[in-house]
Amino acid sequence: MTLTLKEQERLFKNKKKVGKVIISHVRKRGLILFGQKAVNRQLPKDLRKDTQDYDIFSNNPKKTANRIERKLDKKLKGNFFEVRPAIHGGTHKVISRIGDKGIVDVSKPERKIPVVKRKGIKLASLEFQKGQIRKSLKDPKSKFRHPKDREVRARIKIAEQRKKKPKKRTRSNPFSTSKSFRLNPNTRF
Repeated sequence: MTLTLKEQERLFKNKKKVGKVIISHVRKRGLILFGQKAVNRQLPKDLRKDTQDYDIFSNNPKKTANRIERKLDKKLKGNFFEVRPAIHGGTHKVISRIGDKGIVDVSKPERKIPVVKRKGIKLASLEFQKGQIRKSLKDPKSKFRHPKDREVRARIKIAEQRKKKPKKRTRSNPFSTSKSFRLNPNTRF
């Protein structure tokens, strides 16, 4: 089904609402955000990498993908999205009807995922993300991802290096710590 120009215009105008709807759903349902969006939320602003799609862990991926698709269509007042099974078994995608672009990938976690909570959103920890990158870099079938994974790994390492550096201490009250500035009680002003 193709969209009319008016419908396409409405989707383009309301593009910012898409992310808000998805994050709101993740927060309310206690789902786990992973992938680049989760990494970005744990890195300083200057180390974040722009990405469009959301990766979510859910115990019932198909049901979650359908809920998100319905919420997006309702919020944008049209039938702009659809759910399709992904190439990877057990993963479902929410796809935009304009350009067949993936918006959300919903997968079932294979094991317990270590999480970090930021602003009420469960994020897969950076340690988990680094493990996923390591696994991807060892897999010859994922060769197409290797440059992207190396870049993300470098961004995470830079952020970790920054955390390890001791911060310079500043004095809040120079009169209390320096002998040359101490006042003599016998001094008259």
